[in-house]
Order: sequence, then structure tokens, then C-alpha cells
Amino acid sequence: MLNELFLIRHAAPDRTTGLPYTVMPGPPLTPRGEEEAVQAGHWLRDRGIERLLSSPFTRTVATATVIGQLIGVTPTIIEALREVAPGEQPSEVRARIADLLNQLDDAPLQRVALVTHGGCILAALQYTTGDRIDLSGHRYDNGNHTPTAGIWHGVRTDRVWRWSLAFRPDIAVES
Repeated sequence: MLNELFLIRHAAPDRTTGLPYTVMPGPPLTPRGEEEAVQAGHWLRDRGIERLLSSPFTRTVATATVIGQLIGVTPTIIEALREVAPGEQPSEVRARIADLLNQLDDAPLQRVALVTHGGCILAALQYTTGDRIDLSGHRYDNGNHTPTAGIWHGVRTDRVWRWSLAFRPDIAVES
């Protein structure tokens, strides 16, 4: 049974490339984003992560690759962790994230890290808490509840998930 979960937002993307943000492959990381990924990897080291899963988008794969090298776990690409698609409803995002979390719960794993996008992290936080999480103090770039390369750490005891924004890169910019 899954007892510990790390929800990692991709590091800072290069929004100047002209590549569509919500369509594959999406933009790459900026140099700042590459440094954020390194910082996140250092924070995650020695936390006993058994699996590292990533969205297929360029920015998440790049983030997961850096983290994976630092923690010694090869990332696995999971389609369910993809960016929210144009026209995709929040209920659809929540359903695919809930399905993934339920599959992970059925696996013989205790600690898993997911490298994904703000919308998927929000869906996971809401799903695991039954919509009883206060995110009012967490507003970052573009309305996200997680800064770039930020990590929500969840621990489950007695079937109840407790979440904290446990890591923010020291170079993350709030807006």
C-alpha cells in the first residue's frame, strides 16, 4: 500500500520557444529550470523513493531525468500524468489521476514520486483529501498551487493523507 507520495511539478519551462504549452512535446526547460531540477533531486535523495513516474512532456521528462540520476531511480513515462489538454475538464483530469493513484495503491510500493504538471498535482491533492485541502496560501506562476520544481509531500496514516509543500527551489519565483 502506498504510504508516501511526492508530487513534483516540472521545473521552469522556456515559454519563449513558441511551442504550444499544453500540446506535446511542449517547451524545454530553461537554464534556471535545469538548476531547479538539480535542487529538487538533491532534496529527494535518500528518501527511499521506489518508483519515479513522469508525464511524457519534454519539461517533465527533463525534470524527471535529472532527479532520477540524483536519486538512482530511472523514470517511467506515464501518459496519465500528461498536461491538462485544451478542452479537458477538471473532472476528467481528476478521474485519470485517481485511476493512476488507485493502481499505485494496488502495487507493492510504499514511496513513489510523480513528476507532472500543476493541474495534475491539484487533482491529486483534491482526490486524496476528499477536497478538504486548503490551498489558499499557495499561489505561484500562472495560478498554480505549486512552484516550478516544488514538491508536495504526502504521508498516509490510518487511510488519511496529510500534505505539505515540503520543497521549493531557492530560485523559484512567486507571482
